[in-house]
Amino acid sequence: MNDGIFFSLSKSYFNSAISAFYYMEQSNLLFKPITLLMAIFYSAILIPASIIFIIFIVFDWVGGITDTLRRVLLNLIDQQSRQIDKSFISFILCPILLGILSPLFLLSLFIPKFYSNSLINVAENELSAIISGAGAFRRINEITWAAANRLFIYVSNTYLIFKPIAAFVAIVYSTVLIIEGSIFLILIPIDWISQLIENIRQGIVRFANEQQRKIRYKTSSFLLSPMVLVLLVPFFLTIILIPKFATSFDMDA
Repeated sequence: MNDGIFFSLSKSYFNSAISAFYYMEQSNLLFKPITLLMAIFYSAILIPASIIFIIFIVFDWVGGITDTLRRVLLNLIDQQSRQIDKSFISFILCPILLGILSPLFLLSLFIPKFYSNSLINVAENELSAIISGAGAFRRINEITWAAANRLFIYVSNTYLIFKPIAAFVAIVYSTVLIIEGSIFLILIPIDWISQLIENIRQGIVRFANEQQRKIRYKTSSFLLSPMVLVLLVPFFLTIILIPKFATSFDMDA
């Protein structure tokens, strides 16, 4: 599992303190006393900020466990859907398992998740990507509709003598699956909101990481970035602690 967002931010703030000393070492000998004092001051405020973020690392761990649970359930649901038309036993049992697993998956999606994988690449300034992205709710909707379709594929392929009974079973099962799928369809806007929250989180991670690199080499960044980063700590925490529920990232392997 890649670094979570709290660990990544903690590391960026700590590295910013180190970068201040790196700038000091590269500065002109005449200015070294001043830059040394400033580097010491910056480290005195950046390291406590780093500690603040590391305190919340438990959310990274819990979020990672939540992701694992969601992936396991999603894989089971997808496997059951694909097996429906393979055999009579699958035709009978897989829809029942889908009917049990889908509500469990729905419950897992409503576990508030503060964790974000900090190394995932996300599109910037693409509202259309947010709206059209296949989040967890949309994916389950597609899986349940595909499962309903496979029920009738099995009916069309079974022996003629069994078709009436199989058709009746398929109608009952597909009705339940379509109802479940419709529930997930209604909840798709939560995917969009969660994706927007995720993009903002990723922007925060990128900003902090970029600033800690700039401090090493740019005088303006050395003078301003440490203070900006410290002042933004309450804002960053407020944004990151807005829970998200389901996004396309949650389901990525």
